[in-house]
Amino acid sequence: MRALRTAGPAFVGLVMAAVLVATTAPSSSVTPAADEPGAGQRTAPRPMLEWSGYRIADTGKAAGGWIGARRWGRNGPVLYRVDPAASDRATSYKPGRFVERLLGKAPRSSADRRTTARAAWILSKYGRLRLPAQSAAVDAALLHLLAGGRWSLSGDAGKRRIRQSEESAVVGSLARTMLDDSRRRSGPYKIQVRQKGVAVIGDSVRLGIRVVVARNGRPLPFVPVRIQTPHGVLKGDLTRADGRINLTYPLPDAGVTPIRVRVANVPETRLRLLSPRRPSASRAAIAGKKRLLGAQDVIYVKARPRVVVTTGDKRIVAGSKSKGRFRLADAAEAWPRTATVTLHGPFAHPDNAGCGSRTARTGQTRVTGAGNYAVPRFTLRREGYYVLRVRVPGNRVNLPASDCGGRFMVVKD
Repeated sequence: MRALRTAGPAFVGLVMAAVLVATTAPSSSVTPAADEPGAGQRTAPRPMLEWSGYRIADTGKAAGGWIGARRWGRNGPVLYRVDPAASDRATSYKPGRFVERLLGKAPRSSADRRTTARAAWILSKYGRLRLPAQSAAVDAALLHLLAGGRWSLSGDAGKRRIRQSEESAVVGSLARTMLDDSRRRSGPYKIQVRQKGVAVIGDSVRLGIRVVVARNGRPLPFVPVRIQTPHGVLKGDLTRADGRINLTYPLPDAGVTPIRVRVANVPETRLRLLSPRRPSASRAAIAGKKRLLGAQDVIYVKARPRVVVTTGDKRIVAGSKSKGRFRLADAAEAWPRTATVTLHGPFAHPDNAGCGSRTARTGQTRVTGAGNYAVPRFTLRREGYYVLRVRVPGNRVNLPASDCGGRFMVVKD
């Protein structure tokens, strides 16, 4: 059998390098759906061209005659047949659709969700690179996953197709690598967002983003990340080899700020499947499909609130109840919390009145956001000078705040 393209040791090294590039470098978006077979108006059928791979023995089945990638016309999408035992060859297709699970009965292939996701990952990562050995390996790996049995790498039909490529060692090695990588690295994926440290109004927020395989936490490297904020879009770089990227959000407002994280060029977990108009023909999957991954989160920026304590009466009669108020200003959000009110005294001289000692009473006041609040009223019988301390605790969006003031005097009737 004569190979369409032959390869020596130098070519083997080139193929291995290409696989590494396909694994680690970002890929561009694929041909839009409007260019797929069956999209738009009905037109005359286009030929399915043998695009990248090797000629093999023609068995009269869909898997015969070629191992590798095909193309629908000169500028159409790159396709791989998924039903090797189908007897006819398609000349036209219905509009494509995404499937999370490949369904079919003999002679059509079928696979569960996990296996379908692995096949989609291989197509997404490796399917559009035009290297014959790599295209043949993608073809062999897909049939191993989706058809299995005699079409697997160890099955008689699978081994025969690889052997006829005349680059069997390279094709077999690449196919096994793809299958191993798909087991560990195929999606679905998730985005992890972490705010680094505490941000106070006026500071920049530091965010750590990581994209990982949902089931095992393995990183998804070299995909672009951007964040949509109320102030615009933060364009990030590519995730590193560990799937991480750090971004800085400048000039944030105090409070809770919603953000939307978008990660592009994420490998697909679904097959973009084309069904032939002739039921006896093989279905085909489109290579190179990517998807956009999104997540929503919030960031917290603390305000610097201020507390100002005042009293109602500067002088009250012993046995009466005190009056006092405080104002909470510059607080972010209306988050409930409990303020602690401490009355200090009595002091014999006004200059000695302070909040460091002589605690006379303690109470609490519920606060929400900025505004004016009354302090608890205390019945006081001892003469002297008193002052109030109000402490408002911090929370996710506010620093703690306090004030000592509102001095007043208790006198005899």
